[in-house]
Amino acid sequence: MAKIGPFFFIQHKLIYNACSLEEGREQADKLDNSYSHESLYDDNYSTGDYIDYPRGRVVWDQTNTCAVIYIDRCINNKSVLDEIIKAFDLSEYVVEYDIHYHCRECLLFN
Repeated sequence: MAKIGPFFFIQHKLIYNACSLEEGREQADKLDNSYSHESLYDDNYSTGDYIDYPRGRVVWDQTNTCAVIYIDRCINNKSVLDEIIKAFDLSEYVVEYDIHYHCRECLLFN
């Protein structure tokens, strides 16, 4: 069953927090995990700022009944996408980009 939540890709490692759709919160026509990127980062690292690292979020689009993978462009490659799909148990999904999911380096070049 599909899961939703935030993720980072730091030093070639996927770090994420996934919850079931039933545990998600409604936001407009989507289900989202209430766990923040800031909390996920702080739970795994003691220094630095989460905004410096590539990240994204998986949400569930209730209208189109599929997952939406919001992902930083700098990590959108097949191997990372495959890891995300496996970690969040996704079968139906679309990939989208959003200004909220850009690392500091990507923001400088956009």
